[in-house]
Amino acid sequence: MLERPPDLAFDLGQMHRRRNDVAAAREAFQAAVASGHPEWAPLAAAELGSLLSATEDVSGAEAAYRSAVASGHTDAAPRAAYNLGVLLAERGDTAGAEAMYQLAADSGHPDAAPRAWINLGYSLAEHASSDAALAAYEHAIAFGPGEIARLALSNLAYLLRAGDDLAGVHRAYRAAIDSWPHDQAIVLAGDLVQHLSEAGDLAGARDISRYLVDSGDDSVAARASFDVGVLSGTLGDTAAALVAFRRALDSTDAEVRARAAAAIAPIFHERAATVLRETDWARLDHAHGRATDAPELLADLISTATEDQSRSMKFLYSAVLHQDSIYSCTAPAAVIVLGALLHERTDVTYTSAVRWTPEPQPLRLELLNWLHELIATAVWQSSAGLTPADQAAAAACVALFADFRTATAAALASAELAAVANAATEVLAMLASLPVSE
Repeated sequence: MLERPPDLAFDLGQMHRRRNDVAAAREAFQAAVASGHPEWAPLAAAELGSLLSATEDVSGAEAAYRSAVASGHTDAAPRAAYNLGVLLAERGDTAGAEAMYQLAADSGHPDAAPRAWINLGYSLAEHASSDAALAAYEHAIAFGPGEIARLALSNLAYLLRAGDDLAGVHRAYRAAIDSWPHDQAIVLAGDLVQHLSEAGDLAGARDISRYLVDSGDDSVAARASFDVGVLSGTLGDTAAALVAFRRALDSTDAEVRARAAAAIAPIFHERAATVLRETDWARLDHAHGRATDAPELLADLISTATEDQSRSMKFLYSAVLHQDSIYSCTAPAAVIVLGALLHERTDVTYTSAVRWTPEPQPLRLELLNWLHELIATAVWQSSAGLTPADQAAAAACVALFADFRTATAAALASAELAAVANAATEVLAMLASLPVSE
């Protein structure tokens, strides 16, 4: 039988391996190794080691890898050294594994070396020195942009966090973010946000999230805006949270809009509850006199009984906003309406007490229609030649237009009924047409 040339034997081994013919691939690679050819024998030995390792022939794989390593081949030896390091580590031979990783790392091989530096760093962190591990990760990062360097950077960050060195985490990531291509820098910034959040540096995480908001990538900006909102809320900065959530609501990402709407709702619920509880209603007026009855009737907007909610809507139209007139109680009542608009109990259909139709109506549709009418009335009344008190009552409502916009956008993002979505769209369109809507 004629002996195959080593290059042909190597190619046959590759072909058989792709076809999952392990026996034929093994035979072909062994033939190439046996040739002793300075190029094809080391390459075949490295492939043979990988093949045998996959079939759990550990001793055969080790022998093949060691043959490739001993060859000193510029490609096969580093790859084999790395794979042998993995094999030895799995067997518990830490010293042997680290020696092979170091050999592969020192080779400068574009693929094997950074991988070896990462594994060496992990092993050193586990068994030896964190300083040596940090140095190994830095070597891997130095190979430049890519998933390997990203993993090394993350491992470095975890090690620094373990030593309470958040400043070091910042420095390492900022250096890479500032030097990597923009699309990959954005990914790194997202990783940094996660590290800082997990480590409790919420202010730092928010700063990096704001960088992502301005990344120029609409999808990234939408998610980052939501993150800024969540982080701001956790930090107690409600105003900043609302600004961020508004931007998230303006995005084209339906999932982000829905998440922002859900996050905004509790803010408006709390505001409504505070206004309901702390307002001195006895000093305010509505269409029929002092607003002493307002707290009970407004609270019923989120009653579990639809007849109570119907009575509340009737009160809004007949007393709080009546015959194109706004009163001193209207602005605080509007804050409560915004809280109700985003409350789960108003996601109901009920028989309206204020419309000339016997058909049941979505309560949120009624609330949005009321807001629409209030906006138009407030714009007119704030500029009409009325009494100072009337103008002040209207101006107080105008001052709430930014909140109207936010709550309505949240209602639109969570709307399941077309009628509610259409009503919300109309409110937003009216606000957008006004110079005072922001």
